[in-house]
Formats: sequence, C-alpha cells, structure tokens
Amino acid sequence: MNNSNRKHRAFSLIEMLMALSITSVLLAAVLVSLRASFMAYQLTTEQASTHTVARLVIHRVQALVRNGREFGPMPSDVRERFIASDEIQFLDDDDRVIEIRLDRVNSLLTFSVDNGTAFPFLGGVSGPTTEEGEAVGAFLLEYENGRTLRRATFDLTVIADDNIDVELEGNHVQPLRLVGSTMPRRLAW
Repeated sequence: MNNSNRKHRAFSLIEMLMALSITSVLLAAVLVSLRASFMAYQLTTEQASTHTVARLVIHRVQALVRNGREFGPMPSDVRERFIASDEIQFLDDDDRVIEIRLDRVNSLLTFSVDNGTAFPFLGGVSGPTTEEGEAVGAFLLEYENGRTLRRATFDLTVIADDNIDVELEGNHVQPLRLVGSTMPRRLAW
C-alpha cells in the first residue's frame, strides 16, 4: 500500500474537528430547547394545580356560607346594605363560630373555628384594590334590614407558587381571579 491510498481512507483532523463542532452545536441547541420545554411544562402544571385547588377552596367557602347562619361583620346602621371586609364570620350547624379571613400581609386565606388557631386555607392570595392601590374588602356582604345576610360575594386573586424561572416566557405567572357569590340556604328555601 502506498501513502496516497491511506490519505483517502481516513478522515483528516480538520474534518473530524468540523464534525465534532457541528455535533456539539446541535446537541447544545437540543438541550436548551429540552430544558425550556421542561420548565414550561412545570410552570403549566403548577398553574393548573393552583387553579384546581383555588376553585375547590372557593366552592368550600361557598358551601360553608350557604349552610351558615348569624353572619358578621354586621352593619353599624340598619340602613347600610353593604359591608366590604377581608373577613366573614358565621355560625355553622354545630353552633361553632367559623371565621374566614384574608391575611394580606402573608397572602393567605385563613380559616378558624371558635376563635382558635387560624389555619391556612389557600396561599398566594390577594384581594381587590382600587386604582390608587388601596385595599378593598375581599368579601362583599349584602344585608337586608341590617341583620339578614342576603348575599356574600368573594373576590380573590391567586398566584401560583412559582419557584421556577422560565427565561423564554419572561417568567410571568398569570394570576387567577376567583369571583363567587352565594346566599345562605335559609333564604333560598
């Protein structure tokens, strides 16, 4: 065998380096897109989970109000029909005092029984604000004749517990606004 046959059978060093550099660029691109898709999946999963949990909590709050009686806070004047508050209290069927409160400082919706320990009901919660940024009550209670709760409306915003940075999507988690309204069952029947 002569030298000219050997040159044509093997790759040259330059050809090998070119192939390795093209392969490494393609592999890096695939890994970046794989990471971005994994992060987007995690973000979507977290938002979907938050949506499900938040809706369950709101349905539970509505069920408690439907079955409750003797609601508070009460209007100071019987001519007042609406009270906007970050809390609602009522008696349940077992004569226990139930209090649901929006803790704006800790972004929690809390639940307590008989003025005991407040348990977190839902995290990442905020209430409505005015255009100037002033807090407005998350619970709007409509009274009739100063003592009878006619309707309770809830207005809460929940943000998913986002501990993931997704650079491609701008790391923006869409807040979920939950608005619900219910009336005590004793009035409905």
